[in-house]
Amino acid sequence: MKMKNAIANFLLDKQDLSPRTLEQYVHALGYLEQECSKMPPKPEGIRHALSQVESLWVRLGCWNVWTGFFRWCKKEYGTPDPMGNVQKPSPPETEIRALESRELTLLLAAAPDLRDKAVVALALDCGIRASEFGRLRILDLALDTLRVWGKGNRQLRVPISPETRHLLRLIIDQDGEGGPTSLLFPASNGKGLSRFAIYRIVRRAMEKAGIPGPKRGPHALRHSLGMGFIADGGDAFSLKRVMRHRNIATTQKYVNLAINTVVDQHHQHSPLRKAIHGAQGVLMRREVEDILQDHDLEEPAGDRAGSPRETG
Repeated sequence: MKMKNAIANFLLDKQDLSPRTLEQYVHALGYLEQECSKMPPKPEGIRHALSQVESLWVRLGCWNVWTGFFRWCKKEYGTPDPMGNVQKPSPPETEIRALESRELTLLLAAAPDLRDKAVVALALDCGIRASEFGRLRILDLALDTLRVWGKGNRQLRVPISPETRHLLRLIIDQDGEGGPTSLLFPASNGKGLSRFAIYRIVRRAMEKAGIPGPKRGPHALRHSLGMGFIADGGDAFSLKRVMRHRNIATTQKYVNLAINTVVDQHHQHSPLRKAIHGAQGVLMRREVEDILQDHDLEEPAGDRAGSPRETG
């Protein structure tokens, strides 16, 4: 079977996915079609096609799309799935970018108008992704929840804080008498704000707040929600529901990386701090500082006599 025909049928079957996801599928499958004109029965052809993709991150994206594609082909046409023995690329882990409390305060203050403040608040409070803002409508807003169209075209409700809901109500009142199906974040062309527009809004506010790059975008606010939620005592299972993760392992990374909590615990329990507090009077003496500088570390006679030998 020709690869071109299989790809066309696969994409036709996936039309219910978001435009961005379809764009990623087309891009990844384009690499595959370029290297394999026919369906490869064995993994060698796939490995060669992957090796032609220079970026390790793009290679990982291709691997994920190709895995789904060949799984679909096996179910649809009964063709062999060559991905079983193709190793998944493993890019190095990168540090999650999350803002600290002071930065978040500056960011909210720097957002110039109600709309921009609401964008920042939704990303931080509900973990709304950049691609999800454009589909939000007035009827999606309830008293304590917001309905969101997420990844895989899934429709879910997430909790929303009273402060964020108040901001959204102000926007609705400011825009006039819109019907329940009116968009919460319309663009000038009548469509919802694009993910690129959301990125510009957040990046502009971050720049104005003096928050350094890189990664000055709404996903840094989503990460800030995850880190802050756990650091403040929230549990991973509730956070999974808020952030709409499919797998608890994705949520668990925020538990492992809640550095502020680790720092607080370290400050409380570090043995060095106790030692310094106990010996403050000695450590501040000038003569002791001179001794340390000269590396003359001879023990006092009282310490030598009868001192127990160090055992570990």
